[in-house]
Amino acid sequence: MITREFDYTADEFDAEQPVQMATLDWNTVDNDGYYHHHSLRMEHHSGDGFKAAKREALAIMGKDYPNATLKVREPYHNGRFYAAFLIDASDNE
Repeated sequence: MITREFDYTADEFDAEQPVQMATLDWNTVDNDGYYHHHSLRMEHHSGDGFKAAKREALAIMGKDYPNATLKVREPYHNGRFYAAFLIDASDNE
């Protein structure tokens, strides 16, 4: 099983704006053992930021592990503007 951590950080909330901005960060290690940090700026509608972050993270993991079963774990850090969560990718054997 492979587990990847994702960090979601929302920009300052503005109730007047229907679309908000946030950043999704994660890290990978390539076949040569080099560490890579990734960051994605994303739009989301007011109130659904964490759900949007999970959808994006699942799409990223699905691209990297197309034949795996993906499972999102509950966030272990969760606040108004920040959440950290894990996604597990396991073989379908």
